[in-house]
Amino acid sequence: MARFAPTDLTVLMVGRGRILVVDDEEQIARLLTRALNRDGHEAEFATEPREALERIRQDSFDLLVTDLRMPGLTGLELIEAARKHHPTLEALIITAYASAESAVDALRHGVADYVMKPFTTDQVRDAVRRALAARERRKNKEKAIVDLTSRVETASADLERRVADVSFLHDLTRLIAGRKAPLRNCLALLRGHFSGSAVVLTDKERVTTWEGDPDPHELVPIALRARREESPVHAPCGLGYGVAAPFEDGAVAVARERSFDGADLQLLEIAGRDLALAVENDRLRAEHRHAYVAIVATLIEAVEAKDRFNKGHSRRVAALARNFAERLRLPLREREILETAAKLHDIGKIGIPEEILNKPGRLSDREFQVIQDHPTIGERILAPLDFLAEIRPIVRHHHERWDGAGYPDGLSGEEIPHPAAVLAIVDAYDAMISDRPYRRGLSPSQARDILQSGAGTQWDPDLIQRFQKI
Repeated sequence: MARFAPTDLTVLMVGRGRILVVDDEEQIARLLTRALNRDGHEAEFATEPREALERIRQDSFDLLVTDLRMPGLTGLELIEAARKHHPTLEALIITAYASAESAVDALRHGVADYVMKPFTTDQVRDAVRRALAARERRKNKEKAIVDLTSRVETASADLERRVADVSFLHDLTRLIAGRKAPLRNCLALLRGHFSGSAVVLTDKERVTTWEGDPDPHELVPIALRARREESPVHAPCGLGYGVAAPFEDGAVAVARERSFDGADLQLLEIAGRDLALAVENDRLRAEHRHAYVAIVATLIEAVEAKDRFNKGHSRRVAALARNFAERLRLPLREREILETAAKLHDIGKIGIPEEILNKPGRLSDREFQVIQDHPTIGERILAPLDFLAEIRPIVRHHHERWDGAGYPDGLSGEEIPHPAAVLAIVDAYDAMISDRPYRRGLSPSQARDILQSGAGTQWDPDLIQRFQKI
């Protein structure tokens, strides 16, 4: 019966391995190879270290059993060279020249065991079992470390995501509770958190607000389905993937290139319930805004009515602005803002003396300077009203010029807010075709000629070309 050195259960249960035996004495190499093959291993031998190294380059082995002293390369040199190709290769040294120094060198090279000649095959077989068992333990330990690292990374990513989700809901709740932020700000926050390309808000039948992609209608069926089924929906769409959640009287939907998971649906459902309050706040702000605009528009018309030449100017400009904005294919919200700004653009004239406003002849330089104050007066009148914040810069800058020679701030080119540049054109057009105390109104073709001549100096040249097509 073979004699085994003390071992543990891992040694007894270890699987078989691929083994390369290297010894310049072929008889010993053959003897060990046969013994290891009888144990179920897949063993082969080489008598030249260079030959062994070439086999290791071309194939994969679990264990290298090598003599210490051989011509060409020592066993330790062979181990070092072999591990450049297979870093996890286990190694076992056999030597007839044992010394403390060689033992230390073997340990330094990570050798699993050290067998001295003369030896029995049982001694080598047992050393092989221990070496393969050590390899198996190391592999299991490395696998356990990788698995643990993966679990920690997954848990960390999950925790990071949960923290981000909670932070998002906190920011959304704070935004809604502030009551002053437009609904679009809430949608922008939602879009940013989900890394979405578009966010759509619908009522029971249609889109009411959107943020992001200029054509959100790919999301509408998904949103309406969520509303109809009264549960979250996840489905492919033309923008990639869409997810929608219902809330009272509507639904919210988000699109992005990659798909959503269950946590995304749950989060959107929670956010949807919060958005219901934001929708109500937005509706109340819209009612207040419309009521205020109606009152101020009536006041402006009353001021304009004192001058038959200026009567109805703001109403006409608002109609022109709405028509032009539609031709420009501006988003609905921007069209609404522009139309409201057009209705209120001359509100600052309330602060201009009537004798200047109604002067039958041309204004003096001093009087014109007073007139130039009306955009800033208008902005100050609107300043206390947060729900008109988007309108104020349009009112202030509707008399700026493309070349920078306008007022009140001398902005030029792209510095001028786009809605203000649009308003400047329709305001000037209506003024030119309207009668004045000192001249009759121009024909539409004459007014368009003047606009064309001022393209790139007084007005945005691109907008002028597009206005001419109306």
